[in-house]
Amino acid sequence: MTRTDSELRSIRNSVSLVGRLSDSIVRLGPFSLGIDGVLSWIPAVGEIYSLGAGAFILAQGVRAGVPVSVLARCAFVLGIRTFGDAIPFAGPLFADIFTAHKWAANMVVRAIDQRLGAPEPDPRGTGWERSYAATSR
Repeated sequence: MTRTDSELRSIRNSVSLVGRLSDSIVRLGPFSLGIDGVLSWIPAVGEIYSLGAGAFILAQGVRAGVPVSVLARCAFVLGIRTFGDAIPFAGPLFADIFTAHKWAANMVVRAIDQRLGAPEPDPRGTGWERSYAATSR
């Protein structure tokens, strides 16, 4: 089924929001913490949330017509995150550091952006990184 641009943007925004809420509500230096990291410390709740958020990201990717190869990579990353949480004590720490929902959401968002014809992000970085690269030549 072909989606309109407005439907694709809506799907994109919902996937992006789930990725941010799951893994990036609070930034602590180079680390970030989200709902997923907090809930992972509650037995079974973290796994349930991780499965639900991951299934949502994947289902929205399917709805948007994201390529199967991208969805497979997302599923792999999300599976590592979800099953890594099952390890006592180390699992929640792993969930706090491994921001799989944000990664998977970003993969789906990039694929949707490509369908929408949005420009690719600059591979050299953003902000100060670009200005430094331009002045260091």
